[in-house]
Amino acid sequence: MMFGGYGAEYLWKPFKSNLSIGVSFYQVKQRDFEQRFGFNNYKTNTGHANFMYFHPNSGLNLDLSIGQYLAGDKGFTFDLSRRFKSVFKIGAYFTRTNISKVEYGEGSFDKGFYFEMPLNIFQSNSGKGFTNFTIQPLTRDCGAKLKTSNPLIYSIISGSENDYNFYLD
Repeated sequence: MMFGGYGAEYLWKPFKSNLSIGVSFYQVKQRDFEQRFGFNNYKTNTGHANFMYFHPNSGLNLDLSIGQYLAGDKGFTFDLSRRFKSVFKIGAYFTRTNISKVEYGEGSFDKGFYFEMPLNIFQSNSGKGFTNFTIQPLTRDCGAKLKTSNPLIYSIISGSENDYNFYLD
């Protein structure tokens, strides 16, 4: 919501593999604080190399992302989540960057956990959407990633043989 720009993603995900590798690159500019059509002077390049592994027996998903964040800091984010057969997902992440403890404080890293729940859990006619709930510190200057509305990796979940077999009984 606070940045506008353009970018590209590339994803390599073989049908029979549990591993996927992707890269993303974006050039963005900070939006005006009034949330209209204006922009502030701050602009940056951000991008990551992503390595994701899905363990089909347990539903665990390991995601390692290495690259440059919105504040220009460089580092990595490790995300561990579990997807259940009901499509409910719970996970936690932490980010470590080259920002010093003196500048950042709070242990010099970002962290949080999240839940993702399908909307059709209560009503069968509510569609295939999801609702997300994330708990994280309010001061997220260090290790802030650009949030896109539909990352390529999450648009093909259940699109491989092992993902499909995970949901079969």
